[in-house]
Amino acid sequence: MKKCLSLAIIAILCIGCFAGCGKKEYDFTNTDGLKGATIVAEKGSAGESVATKNALFSKAKYTAVDTQAKALMEVSSGTADAAIVDYVMSIGSIGEGTDYKDLAVVNGVEFNPEEYGIAFRKGSDATNFINQALMQLKEDGTLQEIASKYKLQDLIQVKDSFDEPQITEDSDWEYIKNKGKLIIGITYFAPMNYMDDNNNLIGFDTELAQAVCAKLGVEPVFQEIIWEAKETELAAKNIDCIWNGMTIDDEKKENMSLTIPYMENKQVLVKNTSK
Repeated sequence: MKKCLSLAIIAILCIGCFAGCGKKEYDFTNTDGLKGATIVAEKGSAGESVATKNALFSKAKYTAVDTQAKALMEVSSGTADAAIVDYVMSIGSIGEGTDYKDLAVVNGVEFNPEEYGIAFRKGSDATNFINQALMQLKEDGTLQEIASKYKLQDLIQVKDSFDEPQITEDSDWEYIKNKGKLIIGITYFAPMNYMDDNNNLIGFDTELAQAVCAKLGVEPVFQEIIWEAKETELAAKNIDCIWNGMTIDDEKKENMSLTIPYMENKQVLVKNTSK
């Protein structure tokens, strides 16, 4: 009898321990509430900059992943507590009706109002040819039409302050034109560049690049890159530009030639609502 009673007590204690060992709930709105939480972001991205520099995450544990899509997968599977991703990615990629119906943006937590641009090699004369084509697509309504397909119409911005396109000595644009192809470095993430159910590349940046190239008389060729190595790929001429929801910042302005901004963005925190 004593043995049975002892076993029963142990069983009750074990049940209590397991009940108390569920996944910890974090308060994602303050530093102490995030103590010990695992935060993920794409290596080399604006999200990583937030995770490593913003005081909100000073007591959290940061882990870099290869892509923003992988960051969402980590949160969905429970191996990370939250991900820092582009706001544009959260539109149509998480919540009801998506593959990540249990993921949601944390209300009231957002970072770094920013702008997207297209990057070419340092000193490239190609940027203003792209700028001119972007402006033409804005004026004829094509830009807004493409944006509406991906629910991004409210984030579009194309300013008309840029230099007239001119061929320069040792012209990067002539190099591209002579090839007849614009090699575009991308990573896969919706809604910018991603594969549909038939394994066709689609997305806002994909369609916008195709429309720009049609204006300029070159063929768009999309090439997947490792985001962290984007500048090396560009300088080595393995690609001609980076066109993939790229945030404009001072470091990129220093190291590459950038087009005018074409879209607004910000970084947001995504959590799993089912955990």
